[in-house]
Amino acid sequence: MKNKKLLTKLSLLFIFLFACNLFWVDSLSASGISADAGLTPAANRWIFKTQFRLMQRDNHPTMNQEMTMQMYPVVIAYGLKSNIALMVRQAFVEKEMTMMGKTTNSSGFGDLLFMAKYRLVRVNKPTYTFGIAPTIGIELPTGNDAFSSNGYDLRFGTYFSGRRRRLSMDVNMLYIVNGIKKESDVSTEIGNEFSMVSALGYQISMGSDGNFSFTPVIESSYLKTWHDTNNGINLVNTGESLFLLSPGFKITKSSIIFESLFQIPVWQEQNGLQTERTSSFLIGIRIMN
Repeated sequence: MKNKKLLTKLSLLFIFLFACNLFWVDSLSASGISADAGLTPAANRWIFKTQFRLMQRDNHPTMNQEMTMQMYPVVIAYGLKSNIALMVRQAFVEKEMTMMGKTTNSSGFGDLLFMAKYRLVRVNKPTYTFGIAPTIGIELPTGNDAFSSNGYDLRFGTYFSGRRRRLSMDVNMLYIVNGIKKESDVSTEIGNEFSMVSALGYQISMGSDGNFSFTPVIESSYLKTWHDTNNGINLVNTGESLFLLSPGFKITKSSIIFESLFQIPVWQEQNGLQTERTSSFLIGIRIMN
């Protein structure tokens, strides 16, 4: 039953992807797939991005416990000026938890994110380009209780991008301060988060007009989450560190991009007794008007 539901959702997404090829717009994109900071629309232009993400956890040290989460994030980015981009992200989440043979399901919206990106450095040379863009964002506690941090979260990041002919590399560093202002009835403080995602891509152009290309991509991701706390005391069985290696690809027709990534945890360490992250994947599209 679960596989049938998943197959139906994937089929609907592929139908949507096929319909999007009726559009024809012109833009290129960064090589990264999982980091939203790579979206860089030109002034007065829009980029729409949506994905299907599947993530699972199991292998609890002491009990039979599993978790499957399906996420549908939607990101809209707008070029306010040539050097400033604004973004908004909303995600719908479905979660299935199995513990000691009992399964529970929940679904709802996650917290709403607003983010700004400023082009601080841009070097354009005949053989290469290089850019640095700081980002800042705030996540509002608008989501359902099961998928919300129940507080206002600040996000500080820096996005680095480089191009040399067909080779591209992107690095996104992000630090999240969770719960700078909590809702009044919440006593637990969610641990802060740090991530660094690097992406390497090689664009292979196809066709005489150059509007179609295939780009193999490899991403590496380091993620660290600190302990949750209550009244300044670390809570057991919270917080983790992990490193992911993720092969994938992008198919680009002008600025209509189909992308897919398979994420493999090659190292992870959880604090206390927790489930481990298993391999996951995502598929999605980007469209620019």
